[in-house]
Amino acid sequence: MNSIVRNTCLALLTLMGTTSFLWANEPISPQSCVCGCQCGAACQCGYSQGTSCGCSQADDCVKGEDEQAENASYANWKYWHNYSHGTPWDYYDASLTERARGTCYGLTGVWLPEDPILFRPFIADPHQVCYSVGWRFNDQVLAKNVIDVSYGDTLPLYRWFYVWPWWGQMQVEIEGALWAVFAPLQESAPLINADYYVAIPITYAIDKWSFRIRAFHVSSHIGDEFLIEHPRFIRKNPSAEFLDFSVSHDFTDEIRLYGVIGGILHQDESFKTKRFYAEAGTELRLEGLGFIDCRQQLYGLPFYAMHFRYSADFKKHVDITYALGYEWGRLRGRCKKVRLFAEYHDGYSVEGQFCKFPTNYFGIRLVYGY
Repeated sequence: MNSIVRNTCLALLTLMGTTSFLWANEPISPQSCVCGCQCGAACQCGYSQGTSCGCSQADDCVKGEDEQAENASYANWKYWHNYSHGTPWDYYDASLTERARGTCYGLTGVWLPEDPILFRPFIADPHQVCYSVGWRFNDQVLAKNVIDVSYGDTLPLYRWFYVWPWWGQMQVEIEGALWAVFAPLQESAPLINADYYVAIPITYAIDKWSFRIRAFHVSSHIGDEFLIEHPRFIRKNPSAEFLDFSVSHDFTDEIRLYGVIGGILHQDESFKTKRFYAEAGTELRLEGLGFIDCRQQLYGLPFYAMHFRYSADFKKHVDITYALGYEWGRLRGRCKKVRLFAEYHDGYSVEGQFCKFPTNYFGIRLVYGY
């Protein structure tokens, strides 16, 4: 029966004037694939891992030999991409990535990549680069009720597919963000503070490890209405350039650990802070309590995260932020996510000129980003 189906498929394809398909249905012979795929006329070229090659099953592929090869290379699929997206690893189809497609075209890199980023932001970081809106209760520095918003994203510029050792990947990016806080229950709902951020990160990932070196600028501005309502407030200019290095490790499919060490290269004389800082944290994703919808390519799962900050300016106690909530995301493409979570911050303010004041607050946040 298998031979009848195979012959029928080949005959139909011959009549159509083509013998193979790539992702975009561009005619290409199996032998012309750089990865050396021998998938047959009815199958799509997959990806290469060393000397092996995987094939993407089309609807009219004949299973059997291809299915055996796919099962044999399944471990390589998981090993190859599990660091890059923070989703349930087993359901991510590595054969659809730009790296797989670029390999078949003989490319070593690609401009403006659309694969998942190599270094994910930290969930519990109050100043992660994302789009978000939240409500804080009982902030001890700003106001009893605060609305915090952020607008930020990452623009990948170029990604190298094969960096030493050969299966590592490296990417250069541009990031930009705005973090702002308002007092909604006060007269005129004044803008209290806005922090502006721009960065050039270089990220590298291999297996379950990812690294980032980042140069960035942050400047802070007090809201005009806040200054009018507080005429005795002395406005300074917290503005500085930073350089830091981050390491992240997916200890298991559910547990992530990370650390950051950095320093201030230059800062405005009107607002001096200690030059050295460090951060660390952990994230726990509970895949067993989530769901997978392969038809929609969606997943959802609960998470718990902690983020620690250290600076020599923090003299009274440790700075910690906790986050507990739920995450929804996609299993293909850039793998951006939506998170709804409760957070508790106990330490120091993260808002510009207020950063030397101890505070604590409870909040609810809705986030869209990586």
